[in-house]
Amino acid sequence: MDVLEMTRRRHGERVVVSLAGEVDADNVSKVRKCFDEAVATHGPRLVVDLSNVTFIDTTGLGVLVRQLATLRDRDGTMALVATDGQVMRRLRRTNIAPLFPIYETLSQALD
Repeated sequence: MDVLEMTRRRHGERVVVSLAGEVDADNVSKVRKCFDEAVATHGPRLVVDLSNVTFIDTTGLGVLVRQLATLRDRDGTMALVATDGQVMRRLRRTNIAPLFPIYETLSQALD
């Protein structure tokens, strides 16, 4: 089992939350808490870097969609960084991909 690592940092008016490892039912509450704290501290413009996520299940996808809805209610934004791997395939197969602006690299998401 991969251990999930989470980091967050401010980048201008946005906050970047970077996840690495597996996002699943075992740790999704920690991910939700990290998102909530990041937005509470830095504001409602969030970039979630999933480029180092090796696996994401439906509970992980659900937390992304719920966070997007919460941010939109606050006139916020949320973008994802995902390479063309397992995470991107999961986003496409579940029809979640069209909900988000998705970038291949963090630098593209921050431009």
